Amino acid sequence: MARWIRTILAYVIAALIGGIATTLLSTQVVLLYLAGAGADIPFAVRNEAMLADLTGFAPTIVALTAIGFLVALPAAALISRWLGGLRTVGYGLAGFATIAVMVTAIEVYYQSVLGVGITPIAAARDLWGLVVMALGGAFGGWTFALLAPARD
Repeated sequence: MARWIRTILAYVIAALIGGIATTLLSTQVVLLYLAGAGADIPFAVRNEAMLADLTGFAPTIVALTAIGFLVALPAAALISRWLGGLRTVGYGLAGFATIAVMVTAIEVYYQSVLGVGITPIAAARDLWGLVVMALGGAFGGWTFALLAPARD
């Protein structure tokens, strides 16, 4: 298979995995907050919440992750070449940064442009939730590092 085709496939798979992982982690953070407030959340409800988020929230997050990866992954490639290594770590950090920047940008947009004082993504109401969500992006970046062909 041609190198460029492998790279594009790796990008698509990484964006899908990163976006889906971010969605599922976001769901779990919200459910954890609800459980911490005293809500009883049985396993069946957790599954329903995950399925609802996979059909409702994931398509948007996957699309935004794909857009963010168009900037972050080439930047990580350049930086890792400049540093002479750390390819896997670099792509993982690029994925992490993609989600962290994207979620923060959405919140800034809501507050400054729309004048709405809410956090549109509930899991990111605090730093811990944002970091957990960004781990989904890191997983997508790591996936890209594993699947994309390395430069010689």
